[in-house]
Amino acid sequence: MPPPRAAGAPLPVRASAQPRLLLPDAPALVAGFGRGALLTPDGELLTLPAAELERRLNGLPPPLLVHAPATAKRLGLKPFPCHDLLELFAFAMPARPAAPTPRGLAIALDRDPPVDDEAAAAMLPDLATALLRHLAAGRAAPLNRDAAMLAAKLAEAANWPWAPSVLAALGAEEARASLDPLKVWRRLPEWEETAPPAPAAAFEVTPGDARRRLAEILGEAAEQRPQQADYASAAAAAFKPRAARGVPNLVLAEAGTGTGKTLGYVAPASLWAERNGAPVWISTFTRNLQRQIDQETARLYPDPAERRRRVVVRKGRENYLCLLNYEEAIGGATLAGALLPMALAARWALATRDGDLMGGDFPGWLAELFGHHAVWPLADRRGECIHSACPHYKQCFVEHSIRRARTATLVVANHALVMVQAALGGGEDGKPTRLVFD
Repeated sequence: MPPPRAAGAPLPVRASAQPRLLLPDAPALVAGFGRGALLTPDGELLTLPAAELERRLNGLPPPLLVHAPATAKRLGLKPFPCHDLLELFAFAMPARPAAPTPRGLAIALDRDPPVDDEAAAAMLPDLATALLRHLAAGRAAPLNRDAAMLAAKLAEAANWPWAPSVLAALGAEEARASLDPLKVWRRLPEWEETAPPAPAAAFEVTPGDARRRLAEILGEAAEQRPQQADYASAAAAAFKPRAARGVPNLVLAEAGTGTGKTLGYVAPASLWAERNGAPVWISTFTRNLQRQIDQETARLYPDPAERRRRVVVRKGRENYLCLLNYEEAIGGATLAGALLPMALAARWALATRDGDLMGGDFPGWLAELFGHHAVWPLADRRGECIHSACPHYKQCFVEHSIRRARTATLVVANHALVMVQAALGGGEDGKPTRLVFD
C-alpha cells in the first residue's frame, strides 16, 4: 500500500514513456468581415461568405481559430464550439506576449506572418503543432509540474476541447484531475525582510561618463545620434553632488521626437545607481509608457534574470494580481462551472515576472475571451488590502515588488504613485534621492 499523501502535495501523475502530438481532426477558420477562409479536414482551402461558412461549419467538427468572440462577430454568427488557439497559447506559453491574431501568434512562435486570410487558415494547424511541441519539450520543467492535473480537471469540469491534446503532449493521458494546481500561492516564492540599505554614496557621473555608458548601451553598430549623446551629457548634471545642503541639482532637458531621450537619461541614471548603491526612480505619465521604458532597459541589461533584479516596475496595488481575491474567484468559478479563465490565470501566475495584470505580461485578451468579469475581480480595485493579515502576504506580488525596488538600479514608476509616496513622506518605498520625471 502506498504511503498517505501529505496535505497540499500534488496528486500522482502517470506519465507515458514518450509524449505524442494529438491534433484535433478539425477545420481551420480565419474570419474577415462577412466572409472567411476555411481549411477543411480534407485539405481544401475555401474562401466563402459568412452564410456559406455557417452552413459548412454545421457539418464539421469545432474548427481551429484565433479569438473566438472576434471570429463570431466578424462573421455575424452566434458563439459556436471551437478550438481557440489563444487558450492553448495561454496554457502552453504563459506570460509570453502575443497579439490575439493569427499573425500575432505566428510572430510569437517565430514563424513568417501570413500574407492573407487564406495563408493564415493554412497556418493554424502548424501553430497548434508548434504549441503542443513546446509543451511536450518542457513537460519536465517546474512550470509544468502540475499542468497535467490541471488539464485533466479542465477536461472533467469544463469539457475543454484542448485537454486531450495537452495531456498527450505532456505524456499524461491518465493524470488524475485536481483543483490543487489552481492554488498557486503554494508554489510562489516568499519574500524576506532584509536590513535597510546603506545610505547612497555621492560619486559623480560626468558628461563623459554618460556618453560612454550610452555608447555601451547602443553598441558599435548603432546609428550615431549626436543629439542623443548631448542629451545624455546634459542629463548627467542632475547626478552631481549637491553644492549646498537643501539645494538639489535640477536639470530641465528637452529634445525632439526620435532623439532617443529614454536611453539618454537611462545612461547617466543607471551609472549613478550602480556607483552609489541606491536606485534612481523614473516617473512617467501612463502605464504604457512605464512598459516602454522598461523594454528599453533590455538593451542595458539583456539577461532577463539580471534585468528583473536591476529594473523594477512599480504601480499602485490595483494593478497587481491579489492572491486573496484570486482564491475567492476560484471558489466562485468552481460553483459556476467557469474554471478555464482561472486555470489560465494560474498558469500565468507561475510564470509572470511581477504579477502585473495591467500592462504587464498578463494577456489582456483573456478578458475579451471570457469577459471582463473574469479578470477585473483578480486585482484589489476597492482598496481593501489587509496587508499582513492576509494569509498570502508573504507571497504577495506587490510586497515582492516593494522589496525588490529597494535594491534595484532603476525603478520605473508613474506620477500618481510617486506623488502619493511623496505626500506620505516616502511611504512603502522609502525616499528616493534621485528622480527622473519623463
